[in-house]
Order: sequence, then structure tokens, then C-alpha cells
Amino acid sequence: MSGPETDDMSKEELDLWSDINNPNNDADMDDWADAHNPNNDSYLEDDEDED
Repeated sequence: MSGPETDDMSKEELDLWSDINNPNNDADMDDWADAHNPNNDSYLEDDEDED
């Protein structure tokens, strides 16, 4: 298997990962990087440990 382990992904990550792996979708690894960059607007926040 290549790529990240999907068992540990959130729903949002799984949606993005499936978009990236769908040849009919424009998502790519740049979108994945943006989603995991806290300085980016499309960052997938982990709300559990906020505050």
C-alpha cells in the first residue's frame, strides 16, 4: 500500500484522499498539503484539543 494509512484519517481527510485518487477530480497532493498546513485557509482543524 502506498500513501498514508487511511484507518487513522478523519472524515474530511478521507473525503480529500478519495478526491485526490479520483482521476475525474482536480484535487492533488497540493490540496493534501494545504489541508495539513495550519497556516492555510483550507486546514483541517483538529477541534478536540483546542482552547
